[in-house]
Amino acid sequence: MSSKRILEWLNKNRPLNLPTIKQVVGISLGTYLFTSRVLTTASVSGPSMAPTYNANSSTSLLLVDLVTSVTKVEPGEIVLVHDPEEADGYIVKRVKALAGQFVEHDMENPGVFLAKHSYEGKYSVPTGYCWLEGDNPGNSTDSRKFGPVPLGLIRGRILCKLLGS
Repeated sequence: MSSKRILEWLNKNRPLNLPTIKQVVGISLGTYLFTSRVLTTASVSGPSMAPTYNANSSTSLLLVDLVTSVTKVEPGEIVLVHDPEEADGYIVKRVKALAGQFVEHDMENPGVFLAKHSYEGKYSVPTGYCWLEGDNPGNSTDSRKFGPVPLGLIRGRILCKLLGS
């Protein structure tokens, strides 16, 4: 429901007064702050995170923790990240390695980035970065293509799946 419709409804049912306006503004501001700073939802579509998400459907709705500092993200956790290749996009991937850890790869199918930057099948993640991979390597655009991702691009940790498979 839009703010205009809410105000129209309030005006019909009771006269608008300062306390009513304060309540509407307070609730709107509180909702905005909560969903932009504490918890939010994100949808993931496509096969890159199958079978964890989207094994039997095209989209999963996820609950995202926006409070946990990116410095507390651990390998194995799934995160919501600003897409390093699309300015307005987001991606959902699993953290495979953090700064100082090594990423090993399949010599026959290393991916574009690792083919150029690894030494003897290993790559060391630089300070301030993380290595992200989808759970479905054959259908995932991830660090194997675009390289390590700055920790600052992590928006939050995925807490749980709300809808979808």
